Amino acid sequence: MKKITTILAMTLLLAACGDKQTEDAAPQPLKSTTETQSKSATSKNVVQEESVVLYNHFSDTDDHVSKGESVPYVYKRDGSLTQFLLKNLEYNQYVKAYSVSKNEKVVMLNFKSSVMKTSLFQGSTGATQTREAIGKTFFANMAKLKTLKFRLNGKQEEWDHMNFTDYSRKDFKLN
Repeated sequence: MKKITTILAMTLLLAACGDKQTEDAAPQPLKSTTETQSKSATSKNVVQEESVVLYNHFSDTDDHVSKGESVPYVYKRDGSLTQFLLKNLEYNQYVKAYSVSKNEKVVMLNFKSSVMKTSLFQGSTGATQTREAIGKTFFANMAKLKTLKFRLNGKQEEWDHMNFTDYSRKDFKLN
C-alpha cells in the first residue's frame, strides 16, 4: 500500500511539473495583428494573426459597397481563408463548393441554384452589391488572386442582373 501511495504522489508531482512547463510555453495573445508571438519562440510555436478587411458596408442610396469591419484571422484557428471570408460575409450557405488554385491566383465559387430565389442576386442593386462585396473582399485579402470565378451549379451563366463568369482585380475598385 505504501508503494502505491508513493507512486501516486510521484505521478501527481510529475504531472504538476508537466502542466507548469506547458503553461509557460503557451502562446500569448498578440498585441499587433502583424507581429509574431515571440522572437525567441520556435517556429512551430509562432502564431501569426492577420487582420482581414470585409467589404460589407452597403450604401443606402446606391449600389456602392465600401470597407466595413476588420476581423482577426489565424489559419490554424479559422481554417481556409476562402471559407472564412464567405462565412464572415454571410454568403457561405449559398456556396455549394469552392476551389483555390495551388498558386492562389484563381478562386472559383460555385453557388447553389437556390441563391437565385433570394434577394442576393435579384435586381440590379442586390446583384451588384453582392458581387462587389465578395469581389472586393477577396481581392483585398488575397494578394496573389488574379481571377475570381462565379459559377451557378458549376456553369457560367448570365441572368438579368448577374453574370456567373470570371472577374479580375480590375473589375473591382478597392477603396
